[in-house]
Amino acid sequence: MIGRKISVLGGGWLGYPLAQELVQLGASVNLSTRSQQRKHSFDINTDMDTNTQIKAKALSAFLVDIENLSSDVTDFLNAEVLVVNITNKNIPAFAALIEKIEQSPIKHVMFISSTSVYPDNNGVISESDKLESAEHPLSKIEWLFKQSNSFDTTVIRFSGLIGYERHPGRFFRNGKTIKNAQAKVNLIHRDDCLNIICQIINEDIWSEDFNVCSDTHPNKQEFYTHAAKSLGVEPAQCETNSTPAFKVIDNAKVKARLNYQFVYPDVMAIDFSRDVC
Repeated sequence: MIGRKISVLGGGWLGYPLAQELVQLGASVNLSTRSQQRKHSFDINTDMDTNTQIKAKALSAFLVDIENLSSDVTDFLNAEVLVVNITNKNIPAFAALIEKIEQSPIKHVMFISSTSVYPDNNGVISESDKLESAEHPLSKIEWLFKQSNSFDTTVIRFSGLIGYERHPGRFFRNGKTIKNAQAKVNLIHRDDCLNIICQIINEDIWSEDFNVCSDTHPNKQEFYTHAAKSLGVEPAQCETNSTPAFKVIDNAKVKARLNYQFVYPDVMAIDFSRDVC
């Protein structure tokens, strides 16, 4: 990782700690945001420890909005690897971004997608299974990146993201009901997300798809009741009279290909009362 130049599109809950981790591993990182205030916080690195602040000279912040691309994107894309980590699903905007990438030094793209691209089949889903309709925005955007001959694309499909500010005990508040409560959950902790992204980049594993999800799949009622109790709050009401529609994401490929051991393989064993979440 030392000496590599990496751009991270999207500096939010996942992108910012990813950029920090890449810098710690020796990379030089371009990090984007759409917010001037957020860019300022990246520039001064107010929430970094002293050691990271010293290394933060290797982190450069940029204002980038894919729906309004400016000349700033050219400097942002001056890197070898691009991690695309934004929730935008504007297909024409992504097509325009890809044109800019093709004119840049970028050789490898990691597109952060979601296991929501798979339909509920009431069974196990692996990377070889069919995605939702080609009209599904994420499916279409994945396809656009893979069609380019100018760079290689690896797609990481994360399941539901938890950890740190995303405490699952807070997901159902203010009288919200857990619908389809007997359906299985597919979840992944941010620490595992960061580890897997960094390992794929470090080992140059490109032109592949990976489903990333913890090993265990309790039903919604079991998991969110457990998470609520860890906060000392009343568990949400559950809607249990419907026939559950669900899918169970298989993580066998990412474990085998990367020889990866999850930090949090069992979502029911996570101590949500600790600062880790």
